[in-house]
Amino acid sequence: MAMTEDELASLGRFLRDLGRALHVSGAPAQELERRLKAVGARLGVEVEGFAVLTFLALTLVDSDGQRRVELLRLPPYDYNMARLIELEALCGEIDGSARLADYEQRLAATMALPVPWSGLPFVILGSLLSASVALLLRGGWMEMLCGGAVGAAFVAGVLVCARFPRLGPAVPVILCTLAALLAQALAWFFPQQNPFVSAVAGVVFMLPGFMLTVAMSELATQNYLAGSGRLTGAFLQLFLMGAGLAIGTQIAQTLYPVAAQGVVTPLPAWAIWPTVAVLGVSLLAVLQAPWSTVLVSAGGCLLAWAAYSLAGAAMGYVVGAFCGAFALGVGGHLYHALSGRPSLLVQSPGLITLVPGSMGFRGVHALLAQDSAAGISLITEMLLTGAVLAVGLLLADNLAPPLLQRKREVSPRTG
Repeated sequence: MAMTEDELASLGRFLRDLGRALHVSGAPAQELERRLKAVGARLGVEVEGFAVLTFLALTLVDSDGQRRVELLRLPPYDYNMARLIELEALCGEIDGSARLADYEQRLAATMALPVPWSGLPFVILGSLLSASVALLLRGGWMEMLCGGAVGAAFVAGVLVCARFPRLGPAVPVILCTLAALLAQALAWFFPQQNPFVSAVAGVVFMLPGFMLTVAMSELATQNYLAGSGRLTGAFLQLFLMGAGLAIGTQIAQTLYPVAAQGVVTPLPAWAIWPTVAVLGVSLLAVLQAPWSTVLVSAGGCLLAWAAYSLAGAAMGYVVGAFCGAFALGVGGHLYHALSGRPSLLVQSPGLITLVPGSMGFRGVHALLAQDSAAGISLITEMLLTGAVLAVGLLLADNLAPPLLQRKREVSPRTG
């Protein structure tokens, strides 16, 4: 049955608003386009979508060949797993256009939900994140303590700067400068530490390692505009943060020079596992995931690290990163099949555990310090690791869903 022009316009507005909601909640371009196409089919229209970081174009075609085009400039995005859970549930319940008004109300209510983490709890989780990363950067107890302190101050600064949107691109430079000043000050009071490790761990909240991996996956799925735009944004973020760290370090060394860096006291090998679990808990704040997913987040991090460690010890870090991403992809799809919740709840925390953001940050810092060989080496290693993670995840995305679907089809027959 052909739709009237008004009905097609209503569907277009709903799908446009749904695409905007998925984008601002952190859905990558290929997932956004796939989801809108599936929802459009349930609503009785064929949807051709084109999404990049700042633009969404939708073409709707009904059964009678009538077409409608929706164009939308997209706002900046952030990660909000709590909203993605609700959006995934909404998309799964859509079964026709008869209840379109109800779907519109539910979409509006989802976008009006407050973020799960803000204020003091947000700062505390940011501190735990930095303390955990300090150990992953081969720091000791003192680096964990100082990195956690820098991280708490950095995340508090992020909350303050969010009230002043005009600061825009200057925020990474300002906050990384202040973080470097604080890390060097802590090194002056506690000389038995490496202030660079504390500073890098302290600013990890803003490092675009996960953005880099998403960009690589978009490029691998031939979403070239979205992927190249996101990749450019990741590099810009790295250079802005690296510039801030360099400025803060130079100012600190002039005002209160540290005679020599302390020697890092290594922690026992077993400490890495509880640290990775704590990292999973702290990532709830980064991803704005609800507390009910804490075990899923920690489990994703431990799964990624276990696969990375086992495969990396035998065949090198490149194969380890690939195995970690593949294990996460399969685990995420299995979790989605069992619970109906987004696979990103498993994949995102695990990927953040493996992503090479700090590697690129150290590379940019080396370039700014005129150590070209080390800087180019680290940035190349960052790109290689990001590409390997994207390949592992994409392979799992193409293999796991058909196998799980076949298993579901076979189970009723055998039963």
